[in-house]
Order: sequence, then C-alpha cells, then structure tokens
Amino acid sequence: MRPTVFRPRTVLCERHELIRFGLKRVVSEVVEIIAEAADGMSACEIIRQLRPDFIILDVDLDVLNGVEVCRRVSQEFPNSNVLVLTDSYHATKYHNQLMRAGARGFCLKSSGPRTLFAAIEQVTRGLPYCDPKITQLVKQQPSASAPNSNLTDREIEVLIRLDLRNKEIAEELDMKLRTVEKHIECILAKLKVPTRTAAALKAVQHGYVLLPKVPGRDPVTGVSHEQTVAELQAELAIANEHLKALLRQNELLKEALSEKMRSQKDDKGKGGR
Repeated sequence: MRPTVFRPRTVLCERHELIRFGLKRVVSEVVEIIAEAADGMSACEIIRQLRPDFIILDVDLDVLNGVEVCRRVSQEFPNSNVLVLTDSYHATKYHNQLMRAGARGFCLKSSGPRTLFAAIEQVTRGLPYCDPKITQLVKQQPSASAPNSNLTDREIEVLIRLDLRNKEIAEELDMKLRTVEKHIECILAKLKVPTRTAAALKAVQHGYVLLPKVPGRDPVTGVSHEQTVAELQAELAIANEHLKALLRQNELLKEALSEKMRSQKDDKGKGGR
C-alpha cells in the first residue's frame, strides 16, 4: 500500500480569473485547493471560516490589499503559512511590510512552476523562502565599480527607495518620518548632490535599481510584461489539463474498443463449436 502524501489544505487569493484558474491547475499537483478568493475581504472571511494549512496570496487585491490580509490572518492565526505570489512592483514596494505582517515566503508569478514548487515546499514546512529575483532587488549592495561614498546599509535602503514618498519609505522600512528625512540629508551630502532626484539619478549610475521595480509594459495594451508571462503560463496550464483529459479519454476509448473486440472474438469462438 502506497503511503498517503500530505497535500496542505490551501486557499488561493488572486484577483485575475485567468491566472487564478491556471494557478489552481498547476499547484493542485502538490496542494489541495479548498477555496478561492478574488478580493481581500473575501479572502479574510474564507480563511477565518476554513482555517487552511496554507495560503497563496497576491498583494494587488481589491477592498483589502495583501498586506492587510496578511496582517489580519497572522493576528488570528499566528502559525499560518502565507506565500505571497505577486509581481516585482508589489513585491519590492511592500516586501518589508509583508514580512512584518507575517508573510513567510515570496514568489513572482512570472517565475514559472519550478520556482513556485520550491516556494510551496519550503513555506508549507513553515520555512522562509524568497524568490532570488526579489532578494536581488530588496537586498542591494554597492557594486564593485561604484565609487566609495561611505553610505551606510540603512542609507542605501533609503537611497534605492527615493522614488517613493517619505511617508511610504518610513512605512516600508519601519522608520520614523524624521529619521527618513535625516537619512536623505546624509545621502545628499555624501553623494554631493542638491536634490533627491539627482541622488536617485546617481544611484542608477552607480548600478542600483530604484524600488519599487516598475515593470516594463506593452506600448499598445499597457499590460505589464510580467502579467503577460503569468497569463501565458496560466493558459499553458489550462491547455495541458485539457490535453491530459483528452489523452485519458483516448485511453478509455482504446480499452473499450479492445474489450469489444475480445468480446466479439469470444462470441465467434463459441459459435464455431
């Protein structure tokens, strides 16, 4: 008798119907989807009612965003295993806030099934996971070719977020607003520039990537490249499911035909006696 493989009871929270539909087919290989939600309020209600083992959560949700959903879920169920599955923009804008809210893992929708399965395997065991592409963006270090500006690690964290408002930087880095302002003053002095815009420009020249990571978009449709990749992966997962169903149906037809031919052969054999 084969041992039963544990498949965590999972709630999938994703606003885009096509991506949600495709994700369900991909992850059903390793988890049991017991419910789905398209907005943050529904997600909270479903999770509160069903108490799942595992939650796959997008950040870009209506009514309540993923940060607030994660915060509420973690307050009610401190041992919850939440995997944030989103795009580069939301992952880099809210990474630290999501960590403080109780998220255990981060994965990009555009990364593909192999990375997603690795994230699920880790997070369902209660272990942290972060997609390498996200880690590379949120844990930036000075490049070897950058001139020595003597910026502290905390100043670098502020520097790469200068495209955000001071209040948003403070929320993401869990700082007081005045502390953010002081860091910016030090950055301008050390980089020898007069404005934060000039500091941001110099940061890019030194090899930093400004956060949040703004996605490339199709000039005609306005849809981000990451969204397009995620939709294509969803369509592929759905097509594979349909193909498997057709192959199963074909096998059943073959078996039925073989059985009919055997039956006819047996009847002929009996009639010839």
